[in-house]
Amino acid sequence: MSVYEIRDPIHRTILITEDERRVVDHPWVQRLRHIKQLGFVSLVYPGAVHDRFQHSLGVMHLAGDRFRRLVPSLPDFAQADLDRAYRLARLGGLLHDVGHGPYSHSFEEFLPSVSQVRLPDSWYAGLPPAARQAKHEDLSLAIVHALVGEGVLAEDEARDVAAVLSSTIKPSRWLAARAPLLGILRALVSGEIDADRCDYLLRDSHFSGVTYGIFDLQRLVACETIVRGPDGPELGLDVHGVHALEGLLLARYHMFHQVYFHKTAPAFEYYLSQALAEGEIRFPMGSLAELIDLRDDHLIGQLHAARAQGGIWSHRILDREPAKLVLRERIGAEQPENLLSQELHEALKVAGCHVFIRHARQTFSNLAGPQNPDGRRLLCERRVLGRSLVEPVTRHSDLLASFNTPIDLRHTYVLRQDAAKAVTVMDSLRTWL
Repeated sequence: MSVYEIRDPIHRTILITEDERRVVDHPWVQRLRHIKQLGFVSLVYPGAVHDRFQHSLGVMHLAGDRFRRLVPSLPDFAQADLDRAYRLARLGGLLHDVGHGPYSHSFEEFLPSVSQVRLPDSWYAGLPPAARQAKHEDLSLAIVHALVGEGVLAEDEARDVAAVLSSTIKPSRWLAARAPLLGILRALVSGEIDADRCDYLLRDSHFSGVTYGIFDLQRLVACETIVRGPDGPELGLDVHGVHALEGLLLARYHMFHQVYFHKTAPAFEYYLSQALAEGEIRFPMGSLAELIDLRDDHLIGQLHAARAQGGIWSHRILDREPAKLVLRERIGAEQPENLLSQELHEALKVAGCHVFIRHARQTFSNLAGPQNPDGRRLLCERRVLGRSLVEPVTRHSDLLASFNTPIDLRHTYVLRQDAAKAVTVMDSLRTWL
């Protein structure tokens, strides 16, 4: 079977087979070349114009490579089963983000009801999703299902890829009978040490021109192992890899604070929502086919046309007119500045400022531990006097055990034209003296 090489700035060389190339070359996957990985973040970090396609290839490579390294630790499975699982790991990595729309996460708030992208009821492990707004993960699952009709994936294979990507999907009878393999595949593609975050941290750091996202990937992978959990074999970590895991978590924490949650990008997301709400631009989203067709260039073309017609929000986006941040605070009843922000918000409105708020929320770890008993289980193995002991990884790291609290930030902005007025309002409030 032919093998093709793809040069990559993060992983150097990525190999794909002829069968995988049929998936990679499909227009629904190729469209990811036209969707920025970091959306409006490139307005702050000009180098961050890399796309979802690069990231998807990177996750495919890492998920498959890491699964292959674990194969010697899985002697209870036939080689044919392991080969099939290896392919699922790679396809899961490739297709995990295939449902992203223009400007990635910036577009998520505009998605239609999940009912428009529902899968056949027989695919769901439980009840189909109730009425709610769709997420990009829902679109990814819908596209995986639609690839069956395109003749790119067999139905059982597509169903298993979807099951790897989401626990809401019922796997095929073959994979259901090999539940430990399914758990390992899910952990590799979307777990606490998954290929997704391992790739995007290094890739986003590289293209943004920062070092915050760098961690010791080689050490982390070298310390991955299969441990005997309460339900059978599962992905775990040798105890000597705990520090590498801490490095991954810290890299994620700093990237969110310094890059992903940068103050500038949320204001442009608001501009985009206003341009849509006021009819400057529109997105046809009546069907999955229309959703699949949306790309960054579709959005940019509409913005340029709207600006030519006097669209003020389109003008602010294309001419990079940042809003003025007047307050950034953590949300929480114990935070006194939360009460002050409410007073400030009302005072700015009374003064005639165009004021708006954007939220940014992220949980950096969902590891089970003393503060989060219902979180994800990640076990580590250590040896004492030649005897193997398997324990929760949080037992060996106070840092990992304490990172369960979400970071919930609220940004309060005024339009640039109201900046001077906002300063006057803040100066007039006794609570800010």
